[in-house]
Amino acid sequence: MSKEDLIKGLNEDLAAELGTVIRYTYQSSQAVGFVGFELREILKDEITDELGHAAFLMDVIVDLGGEPTTTPATFDKPAGLKAMLELDLEMEKHDVEHYQAHAALAEELGLVELKMKLEEMAADEAGHARELRRLVKGL
Repeated sequence: MSKEDLIKGLNEDLAAELGTVIRYTYQSSQAVGFVGFELREILKDEITDELGHAAFLMDVIVDLGGEPTTTPATFDKPAGLKAMLELDLEMEKHDVEHYQAHAALAEELGLVELKMKLEEMAADEAGHARELRRLVKGL
């Protein structure tokens, strides 16, 4: 694998993070009632976390000589809180897989710091998925 492959993969991750920020913001606007209020509070923290991931990815892409994407990944807009959370859970699982694959590629290229940070981000997304599973169970 090459540095260009890594840059391409990181740009995919970046698009996913940007899409997640927009998706969570959209879902927050759709969340009403008592459960909706709780979800809005949870998503507020998640949005900040995802923005941090996006900023890191942009910096790394530039450091590697690439051009960061500014185009977010598209997402479905299911109706109802449970369907939204189920979508979020699937997207978080997808993000974990991608971060793990890109961490392996970073290791292959000898980019130890990046490998470790991507593994940390995969763990963070796995934690989000765990929280989402608990929320879905409660609905």
